Amino acid sequence: MTPRERVLLAIDHKKTDRTPADYCGNPDVTDRVTERLGVADYEELLQALNIDMRRLGFGYGQPDTGPDADGYMRTMWGARHRPEDPGDGRPNCFPPFDENSTVDDVHANRWPDPDALDYSQIRSQCEEHYGEYAVFGAPWSPFFHEVGWLIGQETFLIWMTTKPDVLKAIIDHVVDYEVEVTRRFLEAADGMIDITFFGNDFGTQRSLFISPQMWHEFIRAPLKRYFDVSHDYGCKVMKHSCGAIRDIIPYLIEDGVDILDPVQVAASGMELAGLVHDFGDRLSFHGGVDTQRTLPFGSVADVRAEVRSYIELTRERGGYILCGSQDLIEDIPTDNILAMYDENTRDV
Repeated sequence: MTPRERVLLAIDHKKTDRTPADYCGNPDVTDRVTERLGVADYEELLQALNIDMRRLGFGYGQPDTGPDADGYMRTMWGARHRPEDPGDGRPNCFPPFDENSTVDDVHANRWPDPDALDYSQIRSQCEEHYGEYAVFGAPWSPFFHEVGWLIGQETFLIWMTTKPDVLKAIIDHVVDYEVEVTRRFLEAADGMIDITFFGNDFGTQRSLFISPQMWHEFIRAPLKRYFDVSHDYGCKVMKHSCGAIRDIIPYLIEDGVDILDPVQVAASGMELAGLVHDFGDRLSFHGGVDTQRTLPFGSVADVRAEVRSYIELTRERGGYILCGSQDLIEDIPTDNILAMYDENTRDV
């Protein structure tokens, strides 16, 4: 069974020869594990850990333009900012919209053009791994955060009530750009992306950032557009959201999500066993090995026990890809990282 076959069978809720695995660690952690294993580079690291997936990212940002006559640069979304404060008392950053902005002002903003990006290297990057490994990725596209960064997160929350039409227009323009970039990314990949992978964090440790009602009104329909374009190109969809998002999982499934990442098991209601029980016939899970408790503070035996529990939970039904419940960061001992992946292959 090839790594790609292993991943795709698991997503289809079929039994595999072993649990498929993925890796996502901060650069310092990756350097540390690479040195411990004595491998030459990142690809050799993935092979040594028996990783079944290969991620293809795509930078969809565009460079700032300017400076203008007042010394301000302009971001691709239209915010004006100065790299350094000259001490003249003027603000260093101006969002493109304020309390007086109208829907017409939003439409009149100079939004980024997908034509400005270079898609020429996507196919060759896919060809490096397609067929052997499950290739996944897409423009990250965390529009919930990007709009908050553009106008201010507090403003985002206020405008959901006071200026909903303006907020929806901003969201639509951001999503228009990102969905079109995604479409061109997938077109350039020529069928060699198995799984698209999109960002956004909708949950805190205890609940959603916004009410389910507000999520339905402002987020759900724009989010589904990323899933739809993915399915148009025959891809499975992996959706990233940290935090306690159980309340919206049924709607993510209904709208076309195939895999949920990263399964923050320490958040309220996100224990993997409960998610598998309630949603495991319709949804697969990527992640779950606890980066808040077990991996940083547990023993090697604790890590092995948690990994073993997930393997046993999904052995017959599939629907699980082993990975951390967040990126692996500096507080996690190298021994625990190696134990996580070693335990996954002990029976093979």
